[in-house]
Amino acid sequence: MKDVATKIFPFVLSVALLLPLLTLSACDSVNKAGPTPKYPLLVGVTLKPHSVPAIAVDGTLQVNASAQYQVSATEFTEKDVTSSVAWDTSSAAVATVSKGVVTGTGTGSASISAAFEGKSGSMKVFVGLTHYIDISPPGPFSLATPSITFVATEHFSDGSTLDVSDLAFWTTSPGGIIDMYPLLSGDATTVATGTTTVTATLDAGEAGSLDVTVGP
Repeated sequence: MKDVATKIFPFVLSVALLLPLLTLSACDSVNKAGPTPKYPLLVGVTLKPHSVPAIAVDGTLQVNASAQYQVSATEFTEKDVTSSVAWDTSSAAVATVSKGVVTGTGTGSASISAAFEGKSGSMKVFVGLTHYIDISPPGPFSLATPSITFVATEHFSDGSTLDVSDLAFWTTSPGGIIDMYPLLSGDATTVATGTTTVTATLDAGEAGSLDVTVGP
């Protein structure tokens, strides 16, 4: 019996010494994982103009501010906070902003920003500048690679550019060569060989066109 006790005692002692180390290790792992986020969690602010942010001097543009919230580990939502943000402009000599209404005051470009609960978003506005729309890529394209994404770019006289693909209404003429999805940011599919004209038109009526050829 004495021999058994002699053999068991070192084992029990080892386990007793090991348990605190395992407990500390487990606690350390939990601490490194960090606290569980408290939802909803504000993750950002974005600005959304009602139209292309290019206006004349004395012209106006409505801009909305949206707050993005994470509501779970995989879900996000947004909320209009236009009336709650702190609005600002990088150059009052070019554009001012009040409650989301941007007013052109002079020729040039300015950054409009909105701050909300520690987050902020910004966008550029262009005032009194001449501009035109360019569409790319020029092709040629092939039926073997049917998917195409066209990009409409606004070019301003000060050298600035702006992607307006999301704001444009897309069409082709004649039809039957490229299937265009009018409101899907320039996404298209080749369906037959030939030449057609791709056009992107903005709300104000400004448009840009590109002749494209589809081969076998």
